[in-house]
Amino acid sequence: MELKLFSAWLNDLLCPQAFHDYCTDGLCVEANDKVTKVVTGVSFRDRLIDAAIEEGADCIFVHHPNGFWKGEDRVLVGKFGERMRRLMQHGISLYGFHLPLDGHMEVGNNALIAKAMGLNIVDGFMREGEKFVGWIGEFDGSASQEEFLARAESVFPHGVQNKLMYGSKTIKKVAICSGSGASGIEEAISLGCDAFITGEIKESVPIICEELGFNLISCGHHRTEVFGVRAIAEKIQEELKIPAKFIDLDNPI
Repeated sequence: MELKLFSAWLNDLLCPQAFHDYCTDGLCVEANDKVTKVVTGVSFRDRLIDAAIEEGADCIFVHHPNGFWKGEDRVLVGKFGERMRRLMQHGISLYGFHLPLDGHMEVGNNALIAKAMGLNIVDGFMREGEKFVGWIGEFDGSASQEEFLARAESVFPHGVQNKLMYGSKTIKKVAICSGSGASGIEEAISLGCDAFITGEIKESVPIICEELGFNLISCGHHRTEVFGVRAIAEKIQEELKIPAKFIDLDNPI
């Protein structure tokens, strides 16, 4: 497939222009004019380039385009320059989609977490630009704290890292924002949520949950964001008939 057509397909699917993001969303490195095999992963890193080379891929798709965050110096020296040389030498183009992959209703991290948890999406929250990044879901009935935790333990790789269960003993309405999304706690509480699912938390989060009487679990920044890049690989194969493989290089944070 022509690279420009692949770019157009991704942009139509993920609508990066609708989000206020703090990194490049879309094509970051053009090292080839074709896409014949894709590798997807959570974060751009040396080991993902190694995997792409081993797989014979000419395209990498990531959620975290490390090196392309706003404020980063993109001068081609040091480790960043080394990575760019390897991509160009092997003809591997790089795409990154950050918030658009968190907030997408079909292949987004948060919608897929809701589905895996058995939640029906009823609203969005944490607006960034024209669209929401996080989603709010409801159980058909309700769950006890123990049932809620058991579901999460089965959904997330390596289970739940932090269990801050200071709120309602009965959980129906749940806010979800993967990665470092815990900044949305107070908005979630204001919207009547009983619990929050996120990836990683700051030192202040346990204090906030305790003092406001709220339930929150964190399950790992990386580990809550495998859902979208895995779904993108599947969608590329199904719709474009291009071989695509999700590579999970685990990160405990």
